[in-house]
Amino acid sequence: MSAPLNLASQPFRNERLPALLLGLALAALAVVTAQHVLVIKGLLPSRTSALHQEVAALDAETARLRTEAGSLRRPKPDAAAVKQWVLVKDLVDRRAFSWTNLFARLEDVLPPGVRLLVIAPDVREGAVRLQIEAVARTTEDALELLRILQQRPEFADANVLGMGEEADGVSVSYSMRFLPSAAPARRVEDQS
Repeated sequence: MSAPLNLASQPFRNERLPALLLGLALAALAVVTAQHVLVIKGLLPSRTSALHQEVAALDAETARLRTEAGSLRRPKPDAAAVKQWVLVKDLVDRRAFSWTNLFARLEDVLPPGVRLLVIAPDVREGAVRLQIEAVARTTEDALELLRILQQRPEFADANVLGMGEEADGVSVSYSMRFLPSAAPARRVEDQS
């Protein structure tokens, strides 16, 4: 094999690719420089002072509106309307009273020698006050019920209002606050 024949007076070098890459880099640099010039021109005080003035005007208007809102009178409800709403709320509270929960709790605490005659709940502003009248076989049974009620968290401020002798035992009146959420509800056990 013979060597290739080269008739050129100087060796050929392809310098187009490096020149093309250098030209592209210079063009990209010129574009980035032009963008920086535009950004810097936008940040000059002559352009930003208008924005600062607009922001200051909006802050002043916000402060004025807050002052105006604070100075407005709030409407006062009519006393008769408030009275009606209180009555409606009391009716709803009475309606929401859980007799089943009360009877379950009383069943847990009632000693064998005591019979309940009257249970009168008074529901006001979410608080339940109970008046209970009972007949006990003996004074000890009546005091035992009071002791049990005082120990239970769902019956607060339990006390005896009155006690008297009857033909069939001792008549007792109790007063207490009923707090149904103070103790966990009874578990219903499977009776199968």
